[in-house]
Amino acid sequence: MTMCVGALNLGGSCADPLGHPQTLLMFFKKLLSEPRPVSERGSSNGATGNTVLKAVSGVVGNTAEIVVAPPTKSAEDSLGLVLDALGGMLTALARYPIDLPDRSGEESSREFGLWHRHATLGYALQEGNGQGSVGIGERDWDGVVRAVTEQRREEHRYVDASISELREALWACVETVHNAVKVDHTTDNTTDVQMERAKNALKRMQTGSIKQEVLGAVLAIESAMQARREQQQEQYVSLATRLDRLGRQLEEARKESTTDPLTGLGNRKLFDMMAPRAVQMFSLGRQPVVLLMVDLDKLKLVNDMYGHQAGDQAIQALANALGRVFLRQSDVLCRFGGDEFTAILHNTDWKMAQTLARRLQEQLAGMPAPHPAMEFSIGASVGVAQLEMHEDVGEWLARADKALYKAKQNGRDRVCVAETLLLRSA
Repeated sequence: MTMCVGALNLGGSCADPLGHPQTLLMFFKKLLSEPRPVSERGSSNGATGNTVLKAVSGVVGNTAEIVVAPPTKSAEDSLGLVLDALGGMLTALARYPIDLPDRSGEESSREFGLWHRHATLGYALQEGNGQGSVGIGERDWDGVVRAVTEQRREEHRYVDASISELREALWACVETVHNAVKVDHTTDNTTDVQMERAKNALKRMQTGSIKQEVLGAVLAIESAMQARREQQQEQYVSLATRLDRLGRQLEEARKESTTDPLTGLGNRKLFDMMAPRAVQMFSLGRQPVVLLMVDLDKLKLVNDMYGHQAGDQAIQALANALGRVFLRQSDVLCRFGGDEFTAILHNTDWKMAQTLARRLQEQLAGMPAPHPAMEFSIGASVGVAQLEMHEDVGEWLARADKALYKAKQNGRDRVCVAETLLLRSA
């Protein structure tokens, strides 16, 4: 007699020790829950043969063949896919490890190889203990998650620290070259003075042949020094270009900590970091760079009459106008504090910056009013300062701020250029 579990008659003979319904159910549940050896598992497509049991009754020769129906094919296929995917991920972690400060890549590879065997085949984590494979429910799944999480956390810390060290090393290189340029400039100035004195002294000499020879030597030295300066300048420009490109890429890692939450522009921290670098780049490449100080007019009046929410909208309007006018990736836009903003514009002279500042005022004038009941328009005063030779950040910022103050004194919504540049262009 052959029966399937799905159609099994549970009302067997009382003389049969397996005939009681509860006894049969417990027997088959235990059978299906026990792990099967690899040799008894199904084929790769999930198909398995039926397990045939022979139950011997109390009568000799009277046996019943019971065919145990395997779990549904879809369940085994799904479990197999999950284990295959998990095994693939653990294999990738074992195959491509990263050498960490506290653990070598070889150690990580060996550890994830053991986790792969444990998760997919049920083998023990410690090699050589003689323990056989265990079932799905008895495997250390929490341990798998902890191992992967800890590995990724340590790799993240290591990569983040390495990028930070590389970034600092690059800018230390820029600063070193910048200081070397300053030293060369001081040395060249001293040499120029000595050369001028030598030429004047030689002109007063009466002996013609000696005068001509020495003067020729001085002129030759002067020509060689000029050639050296031009060669160094070309090298500085090339270095500045490469470092500027790489520096902008590395700065992406710090955007979150240097963003103003209200406007989405950079904050004061970003300005304090980028302004010195603009000065260093200028000393190498000699390309013009301009600082704009922008102040939102009448913000206090807006806050007092229509509330701080309207004031925040006015600040956001100015930030949006800045973003529409200054579109280059190299333009550094920051909220300096309160209602003041800054813009660092590379490869831009003060005349172009003045034109862009007026365009900014036009953009702001076309923005919707921060409050529907507002009866006056808001504007912006702008101070412009082009960086000069041997000027540091503090001096540069002070000139731009002074120009901004003058613009506000002249009636607000004005653009004023730093006085020294106006005198130079006259």
